[in-house]
Amino acid sequence: MKTSLTIFVSGSKSLKEHRMRLKAMVNNLNAENRLKGRPITLNMFSYVNLGDNQAEYDDFIANKTDIAIFLIEDRIGDKTREEFMLATHAQKETGIPKILVFMREFRERTPEIAEAESFVSENTNSYYIEYSNLEDLELKVKDRLTAEVDELVERTKIPPKRRMTFLMIWSWLATIACLLLLSVIVNRILSGQKDVTLLFIGGGSAVSCLENYEGIGNVYEYENSICLAVPTSTSWPVITSEVQHQHSRKVSGHTKLFYPVCLSAMKAEDASFLKMSNKEQFVNKGSVLAYHLGEDYLAAYVKKSYHNKLIDGKDTISIRDLAAFLKEVSKQDVMIFTTEEGSGTLTYYQRSLEPYNMTVTKAALGERVDKFTDLTPMSKIRRDETPYIMLGSRYYVAKEVYAEGDCRAICVVDEHGDAISKSIYLYFAGYYEDGGASYWIPDVMVDFLRKLDPRFGDVIKNNRIPRENERVIVPLNDLL
Repeated sequence: MKTSLTIFVSGSKSLKEHRMRLKAMVNNLNAENRLKGRPITLNMFSYVNLGDNQAEYDDFIANKTDIAIFLIEDRIGDKTREEFMLATHAQKETGIPKILVFMREFRERTPEIAEAESFVSENTNSYYIEYSNLEDLELKVKDRLTAEVDELVERTKIPPKRRMTFLMIWSWLATIACLLLLSVIVNRILSGQKDVTLLFIGGGSAVSCLENYEGIGNVYEYENSICLAVPTSTSWPVITSEVQHQHSRKVSGHTKLFYPVCLSAMKAEDASFLKMSNKEQFVNKGSVLAYHLGEDYLAAYVKKSYHNKLIDGKDTISIRDLAAFLKEVSKQDVMIFTTEEGSGTLTYYQRSLEPYNMTVTKAALGERVDKFTDLTPMSKIRRDETPYIMLGSRYYVAKEVYAEGDCRAICVVDEHGDAISKSIYLYFAGYYEDGGASYWIPDVMVDFLRKLDPRFGDVIKNNRIPRENERVIVPLNDLL
């Protein structure tokens, strides 16, 4: 049963933001599929992932791609032409990949645009889909990919009489496969190879915070990495598994591996990583290395045209008044948007509101509670011009909505007038080595840390970080 679709995005190198937005949309679409119990994963690639090996590049498009997406703005470049012809030739030979062409709406029909249209129509039976802006492109690509997932789900449905047996067998096989894969990864990740891929997992607050670091920027486009947007509570077990398995550096091979890095707006406790073993068993294998990225604060984003005495003319709101405000607007025609369950942002809201007998749930606030991400389009937030409030933070808001000036930020403060802050961290595994004298981390993580803070160049020697004591969580800032 096919459970994944491989997508290749082709287009001018100048369309960096387009690829970034589509990649982030696919990550969120995968999360939606998981929540709906749909066992389909979308994997999106572009030239950024494949490097400069032309043979590997051509083979990927012709033989490993299920869906080829071509983005055309005002002309079609030579490289895009070559990739288009590779995809169409493969489609004629094998029936795949499916080709989707998205072309920017044009105000005037230039010779370049006319030539691009002719090229598309002459070389494929597919028609192109016009889009007006990035938001429109994202929605239209999402619609098409959702349709592809629907079709794949229908094709892979199992007759009811066989379903239970199949699920039992699949669960058993999946467990064994995961254990075997994890065993391979944890035994090879210390081989010193340089093609390990950073797997950033966690919250959007930290992703946005990292954009302020000159050496890092947008982690969705960071080299040798993949970024998955998931709540912090989901990412803890991944780091736990990395630490808890024994490792050997004497393994050959050059298989591409994944090294998880948790991005979180929550400060972890030892208990976050000790659900499967005691402290002694844990620290005999490694520790969780933590780096404090900065501080975030809770901020509510309210539609500018909405008026209420608790918020009018104010750039701050006390947590007590926010509880009263939510209770009041829940009875009105107002949408209340929150981040995902388990996220650091929503966790801080719930903790802060609890003393005032308020929880941000449908049970407390009714059916007008919905979720948002930093990439949620304005069309969803605004709907039919219904007023709204987004319970976000300084670093986490529906970016396009805020950029368009549709809402204003109100800082949430405590009873003393101080902003309610949440610390932003990144967590990753440090493997026990040298008889307890140090932790080992792979090259790709060393490079990332040195770009994050040049002072790590003085701390990390030969992929090792000094181990000063037996701690479950080691704060790296103390070493700088």
